Amino acid sequence: MILSRTLARARIARGDRPGWAAAWGPVAFDAACLVGVFLLAYGPFRSLVDRFDMPVWAVVTALLALGFIPAQAVLIFSSLWAAKSRFSDEDGNQT
Repeated sequence: MILSRTLARARIARGDRPGWAAAWGPVAFDAACLVGVFLLAYGPFRSLVDRFDMPVWAVVTALLALGFIPAQAVLIFSSLWAAKSRFSDEDGNQT
């Protein structure tokens, strides 16, 4: 999310309108980083669930609070900056 924001702000300041891949590439990188973090955290999370014999509702709540909501926040903000960096008004001027 930080990479997407930094690149988008720099492009907007320069008045540069990136292509589709240049704007959405950092969003894909953010998504790949999230997948990597979840893969690294799966083993420890699974061992905690097994050790404490957590009920299903607690596991679902933990996955929602620690995984889904933060991942959605990162991807939404990255996507907003990607869209903002590609935006131009009807006259062809960037805002």
